[in-house]
Amino acid sequence: MKDQFIKKLKRSWLAIWIAFAAAALSTIGVLAAYTSVSSVKRVVSTQKGAGMLFSSNYLTTDENDLPRTITFSSMENSPCVTVNVCNYPQTLIKHNGKDITYTLTVELVDSNGNAVTGEETAKYSVEYNGEKKTFGSNSKIEFSLLKLMADDFNKHEFVLTFDKSQLTRSDIYMRVTATPTNQTELKPLSAKLGVIYINDNTSATWTGTFIDNATSPKDLDGFNYRLSGSGEGTVTLTWNTNYVDISPWFENTYDLIISKDSSGIATATLKVNSAEKNQYDIQFYRTNGINSAEQWSDGNHTNITVTGTGFVSMSFTQSTATEN
Repeated sequence: MKDQFIKKLKRSWLAIWIAFAAAALSTIGVLAAYTSVSSVKRVVSTQKGAGMLFSSNYLTTDENDLPRTITFSSMENSPCVTVNVCNYPQTLIKHNGKDITYTLTVELVDSNGNAVTGEETAKYSVEYNGEKKTFGSNSKIEFSLLKLMADDFNKHEFVLTFDKSQLTRSDIYMRVTATPTNQTELKPLSAKLGVIYINDNTSATWTGTFIDNATSPKDLDGFNYRLSGSGEGTVTLTWNTNYVDISPWFENTYDLIISKDSSGIATATLKVNSAEKNQYDIQFYRTNGINSAEQWSDGNHTNITVTGTGFVSMSFTQSTATEN
């Protein structure tokens, strides 16, 4: 009887020990995962605060409503712009811990923000999750009761289709607004988007510009820089690492070979071909905090300067017929 009791007691302690060990290993695993996430260098947040957990590749929290144009080749029969809305910063640092419900509104407007009406509005459309809507008499499309689930990094994609004739006159825009309805700390995202035509028969052209239209660059934790254009060639990208550095994700994705001189100026080249891709969005993160002398280089916010020194610049060399 005594031996049976001892054997039973041993089995009970063994079960308790196994449960304790499993709990300890689970704790170590959680701690390791937390430590791994916490030690990752912060890359870019286009807005400060909680708003970064509700973001978009085109829409921002800025309220100045400056038009943004996306370039297209003359080969495009139906120019489309895909706008995403996410529950995380564009750099995938972390996702929102709560579900986000929101409404997406798209308005057809001119460059001054006035509603566009008439028969031509039917040539413009917005598609989400297989549902395609065209503009009616009120020049407005709405998708309501949308929800970004908190279980993972989630995004919704909206395809904006423009009339091809818009490529030559560039005076009709889609004003897109994503408005959260359940988290008051999240700011609405918006942008006025248009398209522009680049003639493939002329010399190839690529340009680079910042697309964060905040009142001051000092309002931003990091920056989004867009290369866009037409034709084939090589873009040489230069940036000042005393102020910013390029996203490791972009560097690794496009296998950039980066060189840096003794003054901190970094240089990389990127082969471009608008027949394959006509736009690259690049994230830059700060390296030394905010400089009190930072300012936009011009009214279009194409660059950021500190006492005349720019953060980022680019040049383009067109391919010749003999190049492979």
